[in-house]
Amino acid sequence: MEHILSLDERGRITIPKEIREKINFKKVRIVLENDKLILEPIKDDAVDKYYGIFKAQIKGDIDELIEQGSFEKLKEEIKDKK
Repeated sequence: MEHILSLDERGRITIPKEIREKINFKKVRIVLENDKLILEPIKDDAVDKYYGIFKAQIKGDIDELIEQGSFEKLKEEIKDKK
């Protein structure tokens, strides 16, 4: 199976639906090997576990937002213990 894909102004590509359905993964690794780009599906339980739980559009890195939320919760717990 072969497809010609275009990069948008931000350097992104869209993987065709028929390929996304076959790989059935939410995360891929990109490898530059000589002059070739290789996309490898990654099974990431964290991605699968949390995929789609947010109803609103979230801007920013979800990992950073989760860490920030954890930090805020830790600060609250420390404050409550005083």
